[in-house]
Amino acid sequence: MLGLLIIFMLFGTLMPAMQKMHQTLDDKQLRVTAYETLHDAARIIKGNGAAEGERTVNDVVFSWRYSTDLCVVYKNYRSLMETVCIE
Repeated sequence: MLGLLIIFMLFGTLMPAMQKMHQTLDDKQLRVTAYETLHDAARIIKGNGAAEGERTVNDVVFSWRYSTDLCVVYKNYRSLMETVCIE
């Protein structure tokens, strides 16, 4: 019985911490991909002058647009829109 209680307490405290770390990692991976998309977009703008485009990575669509700033918009795993811009 004591062993079951210890296992229950370990999983009860470790699982939420692991889930939070997984969510943080997902956010960081999406942000890195957004910055990679900015880099690719800058190369495309310099190469052929396109002002907008999109890139799909792991079923996430990263849309970029260049006007006064170069911005990438994407949906995170919580289905919230995120924007990353550079001047």
